[in-house]
Amino acid sequence: MLAQAVEEQPLHGGTGIAHTRWATHGEPSESNAHPHVSEHIVVVHNGIIENHEPLRALLQSRGYVFVTETDTEVIAHLVHWELEQGGTLREAVLRAIPQLRGAYGTVIMDTRDPGTLLAARSGSPLVIGLGMGENFIASDQLALLPVTRRFIFLEEGDMPKSLAAPVVIFDKSGAEVKRQEIRIQSAV
Repeated sequence: MLAQAVEEQPLHGGTGIAHTRWATHGEPSESNAHPHVSEHIVVVHNGIIENHEPLRALLQSRGYVFVTETDTEVIAHLVHWELEQGGTLREAVLRAIPQLRGAYGTVIMDTRDPGTLLAARSGSPLVIGLGMGENFIASDQLALLPVTRRFIFLEEGDMPKSLAAPVVIFDKSGAEVKRQEIRIQSAV
């Protein structure tokens, strides 16, 4: 069905996020499917946000309306709230991430700046796949083997700001860091 839709209506653009995920909170349904949006903040995530219920209650008290049962929607609203408090998207994410408890990897985009993707991980892997004129991010390099054999494995607390070449990565203190590129010669 998806392949047919893309063939009939080709997508055009330079940046996008999508995700398939086993439902950990809420039933598998179209409304619970990724990505999740809070106005102009778009989020996908893999893992579990253990404190999503108190965060949901806090955000609801601030006027946020939830349309899903997922823990991912909490991330979208939390980042949106932090961005509304001032600063850049990166600064908002740096303030939001420490409030999350659990093991996860997440990718965040502001539709007002669609060329920039931010990602963060805590306890779960995230890997950047380096392509030819394109880059990718996933929770497992096996998902990216059809498109690349060159990878950067993010460390705990790393936050890539851009997946465009050259990839820019900040550590949990906010300092720009370089991570080693790993080449895999054959499929696993």
